[in-house]
Amino acid sequence: MAKIIVAAPPIPGEVGPLLQVARALADRGHRITVLSGPSFRAETEDAGLAFAPLGGDADYDVREISAVRGDGLPPDAEELNHGWIRALVDPMPDEHRALQALLEEDPDQYLISSVLFLGLLPIRYGVPGRQPRGWVGVSVIGLAITSEDATFYGPVPLAGDENAVKVANRAANAVFAEVSTPTRERLRELLLDLGAAEPVTVAWPDVLYTAPDAVAALTVPGFEFHRGDLPGTIHLVGALPPLPARSWDAPAWWADLDGSRPVVVVVTSQLVEPTLLGLADRDVTVVAALGGADPESLSIPLPANARVASHLPFEALLPRTAVLITDGGIVGIQQALAAGVPVIVGGDTEDQPANATRVAHHQLGVDLRTGNPAPEAVARAVTEVLGSPDIRENVTRLAKVYAQHDPIEEIERLAVG
Repeated sequence: MAKIIVAAPPIPGEVGPLLQVARALADRGHRITVLSGPSFRAETEDAGLAFAPLGGDADYDVREISAVRGDGLPPDAEELNHGWIRALVDPMPDEHRALQALLEEDPDQYLISSVLFLGLLPIRYGVPGRQPRGWVGVSVIGLAITSEDATFYGPVPLAGDENAVKVANRAANAVFAEVSTPTRERLRELLLDLGAAEPVTVAWPDVLYTAPDAVAALTVPGFEFHRGDLPGTIHLVGALPPLPARSWDAPAWWADLDGSRPVVVVVTSQLVEPTLLGLADRDVTVVAALGGADPESLSIPLPANARVASHLPFEALLPRTAVLITDGGIVGIQQALAAGVPVIVGGDTEDQPANATRVAHHQLGVDLRTGNPAPEAVARAVTEVLGSPDIRENVTRLAKVYAQHDPIEEIERLAVG
């Protein structure tokens, strides 16, 4: 048994996977303390885990930071840096203080944290304080570390020899590093204020991947872009499976998903109505899982071939699914692919376009290139996916790669040996 602090900033997309890791490690006999925003206390304690709250600038509502642009365009440099600084960098001093309090209370603890949690970074830059016995960063999002083989959005599309592509990738990553200079400078300023012995020279966001003793990236080769120069401390450990369904009653129409025709599942609110309209006359069954919303909230009549529910557990739904339509959340995409289900992605914010690019690059589905597609575009994408033996073969092959990994076991090995 080891004593482990599991830490994440109060971002649902980061806390959810880290809590899943924490629960699984507790089931393996480890003593876990979760460190995150107070709004996650009840969920943590309901899982039988100890909880320690973040405070000050480290306790925030991410919805007030990452507002979606109304014009549908990606964020500009000022918006990107504002989001990074407010959600990731400015919380660092309070994350550091909360983490140090836990280590002062008991120094004999390991740290497993989201790579977006910077609470141990000050110690790595010479600020006095306690080190945990080991530190593993968990990367939920696709790898964003600089590489001559790719950018966050994939290799630069360029006709030419391999060296020309590498030169183009290096140039693109240099531009990204320059764009993110305000974030790195704010990080440097705060570290020096805390008493750092050396300045930050590593580019943003590379520092997130190079500071931990090891990084467990929740992805696999074949979904992530190839990086021949990936540091040996970064390990691709697979994807977390869907959580088991708890106290769930199947809807009355569940028997309709009997395999007699393809089931197309849509799980993102802004994609539901375009999907229902686009596929209303197709020989498919459309299932809309509304993420907790009331089915009565739909503004269109429900087509005869559609079924809708406020919530449906992925564990039960994916084995019956032929195609998943999603906004590009990486956890859902990878759970679908691991189940052998191709994906159609339509998303505009955060890491969604980068995840959609990964799907298109590896021919695992279709990138709609917008979060607000026309019904006709959704219908064309479904026709393409259902009719493509190449996509089916690629997804089937990748599902076997996911099956070779046990991410909890690999994270445990990296953390405590």
